[in-house]
Amino acid sequence: MDVLAGVVAGLVMAGVFLAAAVFFLFTHRDTYDRLAKRLPRGLSPTALLLVILFGLPPVWGLAGAVGGLLYHLADSSHPGKGLASPNFWFTLAVLCLAALAVLVMLVVRRRPDPFGLAIAVAFAGIFGWLLPFLATWR
Repeated sequence: MDVLAGVVAGLVMAGVFLAAAVFFLFTHRDTYDRLAKRLPRGLSPTALLLVILFGLPPVWGLAGAVGGLLYHLADSSHPGKGLASPNFWFTLAVLCLAALAVLVMLVVRRRPDPFGLAIAVAFAGIFGWLLPFLATWR
């Protein structure tokens, strides 16, 4: 049940990620042209975006399944509620992972990126709280 909850959470995260990506493409009109200049000759930006569109949901679903398995391990070894979650330690680990991703983004880009911050917050909410609640919902 925990792995299935992880897959559902991963697919929800894929929807959020794809919505942010589409919003990014519509607000940054020059992205297509910049991609066309940097990609190899035989690969068009449209083909790359279609691969991303159809490839991201299974990748996030697999990541969610791994998250569900990790939740099962965390819940069986260290049960206990906290942080408004069914498992304190799993939610804390997810929050730390999201904070680490934001920190890496700040170091690499040297300025905050609103899309990256929104995705990190969504990741923390979906995997830190939604996944445990789905896993315990029986």
